[in-house]
Amino acid sequence: MMETIDFACPVCEQKEYSKIKEFSDGVVVGKCGTCNLTYTPKRHNAPDDLFGEIPMEHLNVLYAPVVQNRRNHFRTKIFNKYLDKIKKYASGKKHLDIGCAHGFFINISRKAGYEVTGIEPNKTMAEFGKNAMDLNIHNGTLDQIDLKDEKWDAISFTDSLEYFMNPVGDLKKLVEHNLNKNGVIFIKVPNGDYFKFRHNLKTKLGFGLGAAEAYSPSKRVAHYNYKTIQLLAEKLGLETVKTGFFLPINSPDWFKYSGVHLEIESPWWMGTKNKIVRKVIHFFGILEFGIFRKNHLSQAVYIVMRKNN
Repeated sequence: MMETIDFACPVCEQKEYSKIKEFSDGVVVGKCGTCNLTYTPKRHNAPDDLFGEIPMEHLNVLYAPVVQNRRNHFRTKIFNKYLDKIKKYASGKKHLDIGCAHGFFINISRKAGYEVTGIEPNKTMAEFGKNAMDLNIHNGTLDQIDLKDEKWDAISFTDSLEYFMNPVGDLKKLVEHNLNKNGVIFIKVPNGDYFKFRHNLKTKLGFGLGAAEAYSPSKRVAHYNYKTIQLLAEKLGLETVKTGFFLPINSPDWFKYSGVHLEIESPWWMGTKNKIVRKVIHFFGILEFGIFRKNHLSQAVYIVMRKNN
């Protein structure tokens, strides 16, 4: 077990919280007593690499069909949905993606005519994107990269902001120095209320939903929902343009058939039952939201925000 340290809420900076769960590594998930954000008041005392290192030669083989445009990445459809939001609300064609992983999202953005830049902490992932797709990717965390006063029309965080320990401070700096006057920030994060639903199912009924436990991995700092992601926008002094929920991402089940974890799009028939179940659950989440303005069943929430000009 790693030593853990007590932290204040990353959005409102208050320290009072109610405990929700504790991971085996000592990390505690709690609910802020002031702003209701679900976050980790007890977390690791030092950052740890989220992803295990995969040798570059393996990445070159695994992703060759995607890089060579012979197959789609399994997230291609959802990447296009992210880009649709950016196209709709951003006025220009410069796109910065923070936590860009291998760069497949910004590669799609570039094909759509955007001038793209990525930031990725994982060295191998960043090098792969630069070498295999000739992408402009900086290796490091946001606070390690000197963006100077370069401006972008769209700044995106897709499954990355939940790991930021100081989201308000980091985003304020971006808004002040790096977001164009008519630019937008697009954020997509896991839905914290969905994790709450899964956690309650497991603890109260003994029923698991999904292979990983709720709120995992424990290295996540915050678990935003529909309300708290908008609270973040308010803290930043930004206007919320659009907030909503995306359909679940269906991870391909290649390992069952090939013994290899592949990230290329799977045939329509693979995992059909799970795909249908997940869509039905998402549908009831949208229905819940329409009635109660809460959604415990959709897996992801997004927000588009911009400066109050």
